[in-house]
Amino acid sequence: MKFEKDDWVRSARVGAKGSFVGQVKEVLDGDEYVVRDDDRKRWLRKGSELTRANPKADNDNERADQRARMQHWRL
Repeated sequence: MKFEKDDWVRSARVGAKGSFVGQVKEVLDGDEYVVRDDDRKRWLRKGSELTRANPKADNDNERADQRARMQHWRL
């Protein structure tokens, strides 16, 4: 799968860095991408380690909605 600059992606767990949602900042030759995470750190990832994701704000809102549904279900 090909990604473009500013696309939101989810990185698979690689080494000590767990899965995270970030934004593509650079597209390098071949199938490699520079992805920035929440801490503004940049990570080099291969295309096979990435999948499309919603923008970070949408992911945060989705998690908040899931927590609210679980809290309601527990009541």
